[in-house]
Order: sequence, then C-alpha cells, then structure tokens
Amino acid sequence: MYDMTPEAMEGTMSLTERQMAGIEAVAEQLGRLNAAIREAVDAGLSVELHRSERYHCGGGCWGDMMKPVIVKCI
Repeated sequence: MYDMTPEAMEGTMSLTERQMAGIEAVAEQLGRLNAAIREAVDAGLSVELHRSERYHCGGGCWGDMMKPVIVKCI
C-alpha cells in the first residue's frame, strides 16, 4: 500500500494514526481516479498525468500535485 521497507516500520519509524489515515485516503482516491481513467479511455480518450507543482508542508515533506493531459483518440 505504501513504499516503506519492513525494516523502516520497526521501532522509531512506525507511522502515526494520522499518517496511516493519510495513506489510506490517498490509496482510496487513487482507486477512484484509476476507475475514472479507465472510463475515459474506454470512451475514446487518452489520459496522461503530469506533475503541475510540488506541495511542501514546511517540515521537509512534499507531495506532487497532478494535472491531466487528455487527448481525443481518432
């Protein structure tokens, strides 16, 4: 579900409840996004996601903000 090695999960690197909730929220929304992309592709569109900006929290963490590039297939 997320990119952390099992070794990182032991001891001091365990995730907080808020972090786990964040991971679960992103995973759930990605599932919905993937379903929408499949529907768009089945309707005759090509969909590509591009990073539009990078969000920084000010404490060293960051996340990519995405935008779709959509093209009608011939």
